[in-house]
Amino acid sequence: MSIKGGDSVRAFIIRKNAVSDWIKHLARKNSVSFPQRAGHSGFRFKPVLETSEIQFEHYRPTLAPPGKQLTPAREVLFKYRKNATADPMLESVLDSQARVLAGVRPCDLKAIDLMDRVNREGFSNPHYLTRRENTVIIAHDCLQPCDAACFCAATGSLHWRANADVFLTSLDDEILVECLSERGIALAQGDHFTLCENTEPHKKRAEALRTQPFGRQFPVPLEQLPAIIAKQWQSRVWEKHVEHCFSCGSCNMVCPTCYCFNVVDDFNLADGDSGTRTSTWDGCMLPNFSEVAGGHNFRPHPAARQRHRVKRKFEYLSQRFQEPGFCIGCGRCARQCTAQIDIFSIVSDLVSQGENDPCVP
Repeated sequence: MSIKGGDSVRAFIIRKNAVSDWIKHLARKNSVSFPQRAGHSGFRFKPVLETSEIQFEHYRPTLAPPGKQLTPAREVLFKYRKNATADPMLESVLDSQARVLAGVRPCDLKAIDLMDRVNREGFSNPHYLTRRENTVIIAHDCLQPCDAACFCAATGSLHWRANADVFLTSLDDEILVECLSERGIALAQGDHFTLCENTEPHKKRAEALRTQPFGRQFPVPLEQLPAIIAKQWQSRVWEKHVEHCFSCGSCNMVCPTCYCFNVVDDFNLADGDSGTRTSTWDGCMLPNFSEVAGGHNFRPHPAARQRHRVKRKFEYLSQRFQEPGFCIGCGRCARQCTAQIDIFSIVSDLVSQGENDPCVP
C-alpha cells in the first residue's frame, strides 16, 4: 500500500451510513481488519469483505485486542541453515505487509502506544516494529461504556489519541473524521467527505453526549496507585483473589499490554542442518512461567503470580516507562476469566486495605 498525503492535519464530516462503503472501499485495495461479530455476542478483528457488517454502535471489546495482530501468537523469527563450511547462515523473517486496523477504540489505541515504547526500548524488536511501521490505524471514540466491566476512564485511556492516523467521532447521523497523519489524510478521499474547517463545536457536541461518570472508577487517582501497591507486598488481598484461580493464563493471553514470550528452536529432521527459531506467547499466571533450570520455581503459588501481574501493570512498568499504569481498563481479563477474577477489584481492595490497615507493610 502506497500512502501519500498532505503536510497538515485535516478534518471532514461524513454521513454515518457512508462509513461502511468507505471501509469496504479501502479493503478492496488493502488488508483491512475491523471488529465484527463472532458468535452470539462476541467480536473479533476480522478481514473486511464485501459481506462484512461495518457498524460502530453495538460494540464490545474484541476477545483478542487489535494490537495482538502486531505480535502473532506464534511467529517465526528467523530461519537458519549451515553452509558448505558448516557455518550457520541466518535469514530474518519480517512481515512487511501493509495493513489497516479500523475501529480501534481509545483504550486499545493506548495499548498499542505502550507496546510501541516497549518494543523500541533497548534492543528494539524488528519483527514488531516492521509490522507497526506498515500499519495504519483508524480509531473510533467511545461515548458510552462498552459494558459494566470497563474502567478505561480510570486508567487514562478514554481520551487517548496518540498514534491514530484517523480518529472518528460519532455525531448522531454524522461522523467527524480527524486525519492526524499524512497516511490518514490519504485514506479520507472521495465524494463522501466534506471538509470541516472548525472541529471544536462538533467535539463539544460529542462530549455532551458522553456518559458521566464513564465506567468504573478507582477509589483514588491513577497516579497514586504505584505508591499504594508498592506497600502491599504481604497484603491479604493476594490470597483472597486467587482462591478459585485455575492458573490458565487467559488473563495474560487477552491482555493488550502483556508481552511475555517463549522462544523455541525447531530442527529440520530431514537434514539436521536447518531449522527455525519461533516465539510464542507466554504469561506470568501460568504455573511454569517462573521455573528455571533445575526445576526451581520462583513463584510456585497463584497468589505470588497474581501479585507479580498486578505490580507489573500498576507499579513496575509505571516506574520503568514513567506512565501511571500499564492497564488500559478494557476489562478483557475479567470477561475471559472462568473464575471471574477482576484486576479492578484487586486494585480497589488493595487501596481499601491500605487505608484501613496502615500497619500492613
